[in-house]
Parts: sequence; C-alpha cells; structure tokens
Amino acid sequence: MHEHSLQLLEFFRIRQSVADYALSPEGQASVLKTLPLAEAAAVRECKAQSSSIRQIFMEGHGVPPASFTPIEESVRIISKQGTALMLDELWALGMWADSYENLKQWLLKSRNTLLSVRVKESPGLTEVVAIVFKIVARDGEVRDLPELRDIRNRIQKLNMDIQRTTASFFQDEGTRAMLQNDVPTQRDGRTVLAVRAGFKARIRGIVHEVSGTGQTVFIEPEELVQKNNALVEEEARYQRELLRILREVTAKLFLHHERISAARGECAFFDAMYARGRYSQMTNGIYADDRETGIALVKAKHPILGTRAVPIDLCMPDDARTLIITGPNTGGKTVALKTAGLFALMNQFGLALPAGPGTGLPIFDGVWADIGDEQSIDQSLSTFSGHMRTISAIVNGASDRSLVLLDELGSGTDPEEGCAIAMALLDLFIARGAITLVTTHHGILKNFGYTKEGVLNASVDFDRETLSPTYRILMGIPGESRALDIAGKNGVSSEVVDGARRYLRDERTDISAMIRGLSEKHRELDAMHSEGRSRLRDAMEEQRKADLKDLQLRQKEIELKSHGIADLKNLLSDSRKTLENLVRALREGELTRDKTQGVKEFFAELDGKIEKAEAGLRADERELRPESPVRGVLGIGSPVLVLPARKRGKILRAAKNGSWVVETDALRVTVEPFNLELTAELVQKAPSISIESSLSRSNQAVLELDIRGYRLMEAIQAVERQLDAATLQNLSSFSIIHGTGEGVLQQGVRETLARYPGVTSFCYAKPEQGGNGKTLVTLGS
Repeated sequence: MHEHSLQLLEFFRIRQSVADYALSPEGQASVLKTLPLAEAAAVRECKAQSSSIRQIFMEGHGVPPASFTPIEESVRIISKQGTALMLDELWALGMWADSYENLKQWLLKSRNTLLSVRVKESPGLTEVVAIVFKIVARDGEVRDLPELRDIRNRIQKLNMDIQRTTASFFQDEGTRAMLQNDVPTQRDGRTVLAVRAGFKARIRGIVHEVSGTGQTVFIEPEELVQKNNALVEEEARYQRELLRILREVTAKLFLHHERISAARGECAFFDAMYARGRYSQMTNGIYADDRETGIALVKAKHPILGTRAVPIDLCMPDDARTLIITGPNTGGKTVALKTAGLFALMNQFGLALPAGPGTGLPIFDGVWADIGDEQSIDQSLSTFSGHMRTISAIVNGASDRSLVLLDELGSGTDPEEGCAIAMALLDLFIARGAITLVTTHHGILKNFGYTKEGVLNASVDFDRETLSPTYRILMGIPGESRALDIAGKNGVSSEVVDGARRYLRDERTDISAMIRGLSEKHRELDAMHSEGRSRLRDAMEEQRKADLKDLQLRQKEIELKSHGIADLKNLLSDSRKTLENLVRALREGELTRDKTQGVKEFFAELDGKIEKAEAGLRADERELRPESPVRGVLGIGSPVLVLPARKRGKILRAAKNGSWVVETDALRVTVEPFNLELTAELVQKAPSISIESSLSRSNQAVLELDIRGYRLMEAIQAVERQLDAATLQNLSSFSIIHGTGEGVLQQGVRETLARYPGVTSFCYAKPEQGGNGKTLVTLGS
C-alpha cells in the first residue's frame, strides 16, 4: 500500500482508533504496524474472524477480564540463567499470563472455526500463573511463605518495641518540651527524634541530620540504637531470603521462557483481532460484500466526520472501470472520493464499515490517491508540480487490481494542457484496467465520459434555490460547477457576477442548460422508476392474495373430497350389509311377493342415496369451481385449465408420452392429460416471453431452493410455490440460495418473505455457509 495515499485517506487515524481498543501492549503494537491486506483469501478470513468476535459482544458477553501489563523486562530476565526477577516484575508477568489465559477463554465463544482452533492450539500459561501466584498475591504483596514467616514475626516485634520506646519520650512531660513534634521520624531506615537545637545536649544519642534552618536536630537516642540495629539486621535477612526465593522462581520460569515468548506472539494476533471486532461493534457498521469488480456504497458515512457525516450512495457497475464526478465546490465530490478510498482500506483491514446493507467492494492490491493541494514552499513545488509528482508514483505502481483516486484532475495549470494530460492519464488507467474515480471541473472531461467505453459520468446534486449541496450522487449525468451562483452567495458583488455571465454567453454555448435538462430528465426517470417499483409491489401483493385464495380452495377441495369419499364408503358398507341379508333370505326360503318387493324397495332406496351423494359432490364442485368445464376432446388450440393451480392456457402441441405443451401467461409447460381441464376461450393478452419447463405430478417442498440464474418474477413465483408447499407439508424451515450479484434476487426474496403470513423469521446464513448469498427461512407451526 502507498503510504502517502494512506496518509491522505486518513487510514492511520482509523488504525489508531482500532489500536485504542486493544487490551495488551502486544496487541496495540500489532495493530499499529499492520497495513491493509491485499490477498482476497486473507481479507475474507480476517473479516470473518472480526465479525465472529463482534458477534460475541452482540450476544451479551462483556469484555474479557484481562489486565495486561508491560513484561518486556521480565521476559528478558527469565531468558537468562542465574538471574532474579524483582517482586514487581514477577507480579507483572503473572498478571499478564493470567490475562492471556482469560482472553483465550473469552475467544473460545467465537463461532469462527479457524480462530477457535488457533486459540486451542496456542501455548498455555496456566503453569506460569500457578508458579508466580504461589509466591506473590494478586495485589502485588508477598504471600505468607514459611521461609519468611519467622523473620516477619521478629521484624514485627522489633517494630512494636521501637514504638513503645519512642512513645515513652512523647509521654514524658520534660522530654516532650525538647521535641519539635510528637511523631517519630525515619532516617536511613532507623527511627529518630526531631529535637529542638537548643536541647540537643540533653538527649544522649547519635546525631543523624540537622535541618536546613539549623533549628532541628535528628537524634537516635541510645535507647533505640540496639533496637534499630536489630531491626536493620532482620530486614536485611528478610531481603536476602526473599532474593533467594525470587532466584528459585526465576529459575523455574526460565524453563517456560520460550513458551512465554510464543504466547506473546499469539496474544498480539488475538488482541489485534479482538480490537477489530470491538471497533466494529462500537461503530455499529456492516461488513462489505465481496465483489469481483465494481463498487457499491450504500448510505456510506465517512467515519472521521462522525455525526456530521452525510450518507452517500455511490455505485459503479461491474462493466465500468472509470467514474468522473463533476459538480460545484462544497458539493461533496472530495468527500465521496475519500469515503470510497477509506472504505476500501478499512474493508481490507478487517473492519465493519459505517454503511447500509448492499455495500460491496473488490479486493485491491493497492489504493492510490492524489487529493488536496500538494504545493510545497520548502521543496519549491507548485500545486501542479506537486500533483504531477504524486501522479507519477501512481502511474508507476497502479495495476489492474488497483483503486486510483484523483481529485481535481487537470487543475493547477493551463486548462487546455491540463485537460489533455487528464485524458491521457485516464486512457492509461483504462487500458491498464484499474478502477479509477476522478473529480474535475473541466467541461471536456465531462464529454470524455460519454465517448469512452467503461467510463461513467456522475455529479453531486445541488439545490438551485438554496445554493446548498444535497450530497446526493447522480449517476449517468455530469454536473455544473455553479461557480457564479456560489460566488454571489458568498458576497461577490452582483456587478462582477453579471459581468462573468456576459463573458460566458459570448465565449461558449450554454452547456449548463443541457446539463440542467439532463438533470431534470434524470429526476423524472427516478420518479418513474419509483412508481414502477410501487406498481410491481402492488402486483406482487395481488398475486400473493390470488395464490393464497387458490391454496385455500385446494385445501377446501381436499377436505370436501375426503368427506364425500367417507360418505360413499359408509353408504356402500351399509348397503352391502342390507343386500347380504336380502340374498340370505332369498336363498333360505321360498321366493315370495313380499321378499321380491323388499329387494325392489332396497334398490330404489339405494338409487336415491347415490343420486343424493352425486348431487352433493356436484354442489361442492360448483362451490370450488364456479366455471363449468367445457366438454370435449383435448387437441391443439384447446383452451384449458392447468391443475391443480387452475391456470388458464392453450394447448400448443403434443408432447411425448401423451402429454401436451400448454402456454400459460409467460410460460410454456409440459402437462400430463389428467392435469388438464377444457375451459372457455382464453382472453387475448399482449405477447410475452415464453420459457419451457416441466410440471411434475406434485409440487413438493425442498429443504434448499436454488434460484440462481432466475429472473425476478420467476424467482418470486418459485419462492411462493415453495412457501405454499412447505406450509401444506408442515415443513418448519428451509433455505434459499439466491447469490449476491447486484442484489435484485436478494431484495425480491426478502420482500416476498416479509409479506408471507406463515413466515416467522428469516436471516442470512453464516459466512461459512453462504453468507448474504443464502437466506434461512423459519415457518410458523
């Protein structure tokens, strides 16, 4: 990555913000020395780990109980035999090792497999923690060790004896008058009395010090000399014994110094990744979708601007490599450029972006920028010279996988020559294949965007009435500079502004009028597109209601048929029993008139019941199918209903195995004869695009529905059929593979699921299971 470009795009400020979330010095150092990654696989893994760590916070887990302290000196000492750690160095090492283990345990909550495996395989320091805290407590004090207990007791007794002796001096009325105060003082580790200079001869003892004014003499009375000597000896003995213990502990830790060094490296990695996840969680961003080419920024906010940032939308299709942004100053062109560049760097640093869903970026091998005034008095560089020096570095370094950002291209010199250089540079970057974003005020470059393949024009919108920017980026049209309007708003006299307008009228045609016309047309197209989408949503809602009604009719049909079949079964069963009794009576006795009359009455009654049952079934059928089927023979051109959905259609031709090819709305389907019913003539509709498919005997729900490659309406119909079938079959959940692409199928699927009454929840899959290219659906019971 080009360091100058990283500085211009303020990446280092973002990196410092991430480092501030690190828990350890090792993690902070790791973040601060890392640059954005350039390999796609590495970027994806870094984002997946960062996202997994952010998920731990979102699940309600707080920060890990970790208190890392610097241990460089401790590690250096234990790496050499025969050395001894100081008490505070030993404590720091123990606290660091304990925090390292706590961080590992916290990270094991992650659902990222690679991260969890690395945590489990990292060096363990539980033995180090046990060794250290056997000697020192977590508050930094030495534990009550048997080797030190007797010495401590003797020191405590000597201190109490010294306190009693000094108290006797303060309690004696005669002696107290000689003292400067009633508090004993320490000099060189020995207890002394602050005696008034005039009474120094009255107290026998050793003079340790005289105050600067000469008014106070610090004397160690003879009564305290032996006690102080004993105390000093015991304290020295304590220190010798403590040093021996520290040497033994250090020797034990020497056996673990390689493991500790390796753990520091792992801690740097874990903590740096933790800082990324924590930053992403605190900024409430989204992780950008991976794209092969093109740029999509949705409601993107520059993170440095904070609450002052205005969301922008910037989209470069896959087939575009160069975007020329024009428009007035203060309109947001440079901010759009910086936002795109900084987002690319943050994405490849493993961070979530302050943007909306649908944001996607490719992986760049370098981000190159020429933004702002490169003028330098110290180096005798003009603005143009400064730009050319930076652009020279970009030309030498940019590749077909690079992102190039050029602000005010062609400025700082003669406009004609500047435009020529600008167009030559764009030709070079187009030929090289780099994705290039350019801002400019030159009208010739606006025309350049219409004459080159793969080059798009865009402009920043501007409110003509208030003369203030809206920060909207309008794709497909160039923008006006509005310099004269802005000059007038900022206090330039009307005489100057009017004079400038006259010069413009004399020197050039009114291109601005053309641009204004294009802008109006663009707004009209936006309005038409919005109305079209609204109508499409209404039509889809009507289709959903019709399909739901059709589903209810099919359910009612099944229910009524079940009742009819049950009634017929009961009728046949009862009739069979009666008939068997009549046959038995005829066989067992004489054939009489009464018996013959009984048989006739039975058959008459049976006929009546059958007619009644048939009438009931016909009534049920009329309720379900108000259109009476047309009797006749199936053939080419016959108008039919395709069962069970009862879609209207017309037979086009015969197919294999006795089936027929039927045209229904925008589809051509192959249908078996028993799924066809003759009906009245079809109402003629506008020509439509036909698609061949097959209709199976049953519409079964699947556990994973793949709609990649479908058009939007086909995909929505497939999803609705899946939902209906899953509802009938009591399928509680399934998944839909729609891919990411430009997000059309993705959005259509989500809108369809959101309005279907049986759907209780839906969400994207985990990154390792398909991510935003796959949606998991849960249906109600």
